[in-house]
Amino acid sequence: MEKTEQQRVISVLREHITNGTTVDAGGILKSPLSDFTCPDLLAQEQEQFFRKTPLMMGLSTDLPDPNSYWADNATGVPILMVRDEQGKFRAFANICRHRGAQVVPEGRGTKEQFSCPFHAWTYRNDGNLLAVNRESQFGKIEKNDHPLTELPAAEAYGTLWVRPTPGEPIDVDDCLGGLKDDLINWKLNDHHFASTQDIDARVNWKLAIDTFGENYHFSVLHRNTLANDIEGNLQTHDIYDRNYRMVFANRRFNYAMENLPNQDEWPFRHLTLSVYFIFPNTIFLVDPVGVDVLRIFPLENSPSKSRTVHSWYVEPNVREYFVDHAISFSARFDGFNEIIENEDYKVAASTQANAETGIQSEVIFGRNEPALHHYHNVHRSALGRELLPVEAA
Repeated sequence: MEKTEQQRVISVLREHITNGTTVDAGGILKSPLSDFTCPDLLAQEQEQFFRKTPLMMGLSTDLPDPNSYWADNATGVPILMVRDEQGKFRAFANICRHRGAQVVPEGRGTKEQFSCPFHAWTYRNDGNLLAVNRESQFGKIEKNDHPLTELPAAEAYGTLWVRPTPGEPIDVDDCLGGLKDDLINWKLNDHHFASTQDIDARVNWKLAIDTFGENYHFSVLHRNTLANDIEGNLQTHDIYDRNYRMVFANRRFNYAMENLPNQDEWPFRHLTLSVYFIFPNTIFLVDPVGVDVLRIFPLENSPSKSRTVHSWYVEPNVREYFVDHAISFSARFDGFNEIIENEDYKVAASTQANAETGIQSEVIFGRNEPALHHYHNVHRSALGRELLPVEAA
């Protein structure tokens, strides 16, 4: 985020704190609970969002060096991402051209070539078929005609993008809808990949995203956790085409208001939590110690289950602290999971179960929850569905 934009955001938060106000969407929005339970809708979402749409996969530092790779199945399509010998980011369907087995197990590492575990057909990390096991007995194969299927992939501003279906190149600027400057100024290439985890929940994938859509609930659900660090029911509101950004004030913000007269010198990142929704399924968090990328997917073709793939990328100075004190990067997930698994997703699971009873037909998003208005209508728009109206309240 550029310095001038940081100052604007700080001014908005200061004004809200001074006046005891918060963002106002102008009315309420009612969303049908069937959006969390309908299998036919889920099938449409899987096709549109998780096959045809470019997806932010992570940061450039997921593949730090030439010949590094990352195999990921979270989209429902097994994807092999590599940084080839020349340092170019590429992606392939992780499917052998012989019998369709997955070539590389999920995970990360460094390799120049990959051998299928079924019959040892071997591929270079540029996707080309190198060798057919016992080719003289199998039959002559034209290797140039049987590479791994390449998927559209793009790298820009420290981020990695893949479309899980072959097709046209990815335009990252179009995907970001105006967030380019934010990403550039966060200096994402300086943030080292630290650790990753999967969080499975009995929660629709959109409902999981909703838990990151407001801080109205902080003083209630998170009264003993996040509320100690973040001001509740206080946020900014900025739309970037299909994407969204809101900024929260942490408790240091009040100290700055009282003790630092020159706002231009306020350390923005140490006073705020920046929360981004990157269409269609990614929550991107920037706080003083690093960047969290949470990619949220349907699980097991069920409208009632989701998987959150959470990766953490550590700010360079903080990385040194973890190394110097021999602290595991994954230890940072303990506090995070106390909030997400034991508070947010636990309550969301009750919403999911109640939606399936059919007793209640809709939920209400308040005037002070504009991100939820945006999330749901941008998903509906992408599927050609009627938008939900904002009602006066």
